[in-house]
Amino acid sequence: MERKNIIQFFKFAIIGVINTLINLLCLYVFTEFFHIYYLISAVMAFLFAVTNSFILNKIWTFKEKISYNSKTKYIKFMIISIIALMINLLVLYILTDIFHIYYLISQIIAIVLSLWINFFGNKIWTFRD
Repeated sequence: MERKNIIQFFKFAIIGVINTLINLLCLYVFTEFFHIYYLISAVMAFLFAVTNSFILNKIWTFKEKISYNSKTKYIKFMIISIIALMINLLVLYILTDIFHIYYLISQIIAIVLSLWINFFGNKIWTFRD
């Protein structure tokens, strides 16, 4: 990997940590306080985190301005994020319902597994140079 890609990956990862915290907080609040089924809570938490992720990555990681073109890129970003979400939900379900791992720990594991799909999908398709 060239230096630019490494820097972008670390920025992407830092934003990923921020969005992981947003995701986990939303998941916990929706599940514990609003008593929403954890998989539905996970989808709602995902929507909050992915929108924040798009804005921060567009501006900071890939150094693009918000413009009319942003709508098309947001759609691409969402498609990649939805693929990652499907993987995330599958891992979350398997770890929580089958292996009986606490859902927040399962979510952390699932997020780590989908990091690479998100980064390379967005690097290659959404924010390509």
